[in-house]
Amino acid sequence: MNKTFRILELIWLFIGCISILLCAYSIISQDNRGAIYFLVLTFASGLMYAVRRRQRIKYDTKQKEKEQKK
Repeated sequence: MNKTFRILELIWLFIGCISILLCAYSIISQDNRGAIYFLVLTFASGLMYAVRRRQRIKYDTKQKEKEQKK
């Protein structure tokens, strides 16, 4: 289960990085109005990354507590 949380965390980080690049490309080559969508996607993926990271850390601490009780 920990690997699943880590993979999802990395996927959201990757999506955030790609959307930052697409936002920069959109600002440079096209108009600023189109870049707003990529900027929103960047913030959404950053939020999801933070949520998944916090979820993974909580899961890790619960697993360590279970192992210590045994």
